[in-house]
Amino acid sequence: MLVSRARTGVFTGSILVLMVGLLILHLPADVVKSFLSLFPQQMSTPFEMENLISVAREDVTALSPQAYDESSWRPLVIRVVSMALIGLPIWYLLQRREREEEIQRLDEGWAARLHARSEELLVVNNALVSEVSKRIDTEQSLEANRRDLRVLASQLLRLQEDERRRISRDLHDDINQRLALLSIDIEMLEQQLSAAPARTVSMVHTLQNRIVELSDDVRRLAHQFHPSILDDLGLAIALRRLVDDFQARTGIRAQFFCQDIPAHVAQDVVTCLYRVAQEGLANISRHARAKNLRVELRRVRDGLQLMISDDGVGFDVNQYDGRRGSLGLLSMRERVFLVAGTLDIQSTPGDGTRVCAWVPFTQEPA
Repeated sequence: MLVSRARTGVFTGSILVLMVGLLILHLPADVVKSFLSLFPQQMSTPFEMENLISVAREDVTALSPQAYDESSWRPLVIRVVSMALIGLPIWYLLQRREREEEIQRLDEGWAARLHARSEELLVVNNALVSEVSKRIDTEQSLEANRRDLRVLASQLLRLQEDERRRISRDLHDDINQRLALLSIDIEMLEQQLSAAPARTVSMVHTLQNRIVELSDDVRRLAHQFHPSILDDLGLAIALRRLVDDFQARTGIRAQFFCQDIPAHVAQDVVTCLYRVAQEGLANISRHARAKNLRVELRRVRDGLQLMISDDGVGFDVNQYDGRRGSLGLLSMRERVFLVAGTLDIQSTPGDGTRVCAWVPFTQEPA
């Protein structure tokens, strides 16, 4: 930058010296003489003053087309204007050159900054690419873990249903039958003790009643584990029985409606909707404080829709979904998801709750 300015200064000084020289050569002789008389004798050139003036006059006469009788200042003004007309373009070109060099320096500076910024952006971009790649790998790993958990949950639910079915069968076919035989034996013993004291007969009769109550409890427990009516008579009748038992047990007025139900539906679909109904009714009895409820089962599109609605206190669905401890809802959602269905829960505090489950059905051969 300093070298460029020095070069420009030298060039400008040379132009100015040239212009001054041309101006002196075009001046009249008396003006030159007056101008040179201002300098001391020792600072003049080796030539005599008269010779210098004579040479200047001869040069001026040779160069100037004007006559000597003209005014001495008129040619001076003309030549000054001429020098100005010559000097202004030169000055403009010099300024323009200086500005172009400044612009070039600025361009070089911006180019350097742009290059540095590009390097920084390249580093940041590489870091972002690496971060995105890691995030994608993490998401893929999480998705794989979710799929594994879904498969595991499906297997656990199937094993749970198989275990419930086995326990229900054992309770109904083994333990309950033994209790029935025991009740018959006690009844026969009571007949044989007709001559025994009344107290003994009363104790035997009380024992028989307890065995009958125990048998009913075992039958009810077996029904809760897996109702045989679900396998024997189908989903609609099993749900009607479930709603009637719920009304008798809780005192809540319950209604059940069904419409256009296929005769044969896949067992996993039947089990899913029955468990959703069980969990929904259990939540109503524990939390809703409802007086009326309605259970509807109907065919919608290519599937079965189960809707449970009540007039209870309701709740905030968003807040409730955020709680990790809501195992009932998680169980319902997981069951419906495993059979490729959807579960929609709508509720408002003070305005009741509606649970709607839709599952695509697969008809089984008769």
